[in-house]
Amino acid sequence: MANDIKDKVKSLYEIMKEEKIEELEVNSKDYKLCIKRKNPNEGKQFIAAPVKMQAAPAEVQAEQEPKQETAASGETIKSPITGVFYKSPSPSSPAYAKEGDIVETGKTLCIIEAMKVMNEIKATFKVKIVKILAENGKPVNSGQDLFEVEKV
Repeated sequence: MANDIKDKVKSLYEIMKEEKIEELEVNSKDYKLCIKRKNPNEGKQFIAAPVKMQAAPAEVQAEQEPKQETAASGETIKSPITGVFYKSPSPSSPAYAKEGDIVETGKTLCIIEAMKVMNEIKATFKVKIVKILAENGKPVNSGQDLFEVEKV
């Protein structure tokens, strides 16, 4: 039994590294497990916006076929992970980026919440936001287009 749990922890940790997830909590009828990775950006804080989940993520995907809008022209910024899309760090805060904004390299565009971890999605190059394709507070899939952009 101990080796079984050890193997599960190792595999979960590997997934966390691949998906760049900092913290993971698993609740089972037999045990409760919390895994935290050291954050390479120590000191950086993420603010969570409250989310009301009505169904398990697998059920949500089955019930709601996600509207995966694609850009008519130009480039897009895609979600690197599956989670919930947020335009701002909290409901009362302004959006990180709005349509028409010019965003510098390294600036945060949005947050994707996955397993109660807030993952900042940053611009990898200077861009103009043409259109925001994801809906605030709604689930997005890995690889789904979030923003239609033009390189500046």
